Amino acid sequence: MRIFLSITVGISLIILAGGTIGYIFDGPTFGGGFILVAAWAAVTVLAIIIIEGTFTPEWAKNTGSEKLSKRLKECEKRLIDLQDIAIANDEKIKRLEPQTLVTPISPQTI
Repeated sequence: MRIFLSITVGISLIILAGGTIGYIFDGPTFGGGFILVAAWAAVTVLAIIIIEGTFTPEWAKNTGSEKLSKRLKECEKRLIDLQDIAIANDEKIKRLEPQTLVTPISPQTI
């Protein structure tokens, strides 16, 4: 369906551009300009709808802002939990460092 709409909008743009050029060279009238502006607006709106539908990923179309917000909060909570675990492990390692049984030998005693 998108291919059909894309081809239709493309052909409409070509015809509309040719009509605009003909309108400009033929001697523009005040009433014809309104029809031309309305036609350009309609084709532009159709093109925007097709482009938006083509380039918007599926997960962005189906995801509501509440669902995305909830997921971000869950990810943030998990990240904070991982950070707490890393800090706790770092503190344990710092406490164990002074308790090592091996004493370093200075190069002067050898």
